Amino acid sequence: MRATWRSAVFILVGLLAGSALAKPDDRVRALREQAHKVNGFTAELSVSANGTTQSGTLLFLAPDRVHMEMKIPGLGNQTVVSDGRTLWTITPDARVATKIDLAAVQKSWHRPLANQATAIRDVFDAAKPGTIRWLSSQRISGIATQKFEAIPEIGVDAAHNARVPDRMQFWVGDDGLLRRQVLLRGNDVLMDAHFKIVDTNPHIPAERFSFHPPASYEVKDMTKSTLESLRALEKG
Repeated sequence: MRATWRSAVFILVGLLAGSALAKPDDRVRALREQAHKVNGFTAELSVSANGTTQSGTLLFLAPDRVHMEMKIPGLGNQTVVSDGRTLWTITPDARVATKIDLAAVQKSWHRPLANQATAIRDVFDAAKPGTIRWLSSQRISGIATQKFEAIPEIGVDAAHNARVPDRMQFWVGDDGLLRRQVLLRGNDVLMDAHFKIVDTNPHIPAERFSFHPPASYEVKDMTKSTLESLRALEKG
């Protein structure tokens, strides 16, 4: 799970399906318009990174609320919860919770902090402007998608870091939502994530996006170390 969210921080249409002559900008614009009609969704996900595969479920509610439950090899169950202000990563078996003050990070970082959930809704926002390239139309698990390639925003400023992607490929459904994302460093795959959208615009109670650690939990504040990691990546 830590690998999943580290990769996520580095980076979240019937109108297009038969239009091989559409310009990339037109395709992107139409897909983003479709995606922003979705106020929330539930999804199943599978993420392969660092030689392991993690699977779980994801709830998202616009603009930035996230509840993700994963099964982590060697760790057991892990939950990631964010109300847009605080990001919690909870490991119940170890009775440990880490938190990141997203507002404090954003104030110091001065740049967007993409997360995997919002990237599903708008993966184009995680790409460096002007680098998005349409590749082909493909089907993934029976779903019609458009495949694109781009340079991830963080990869531009961390060109010498071997674990930071300098290229990403992604497959977007007709609804504008992400179905697959591959982060690459050269030809090496750093992360390969698959998403199955189960429901869109569902009713999700607000309490699913908050966490109050029990007194028996060890709580670690990772805000400072997150900022240090971001600055180290920026320096390459």
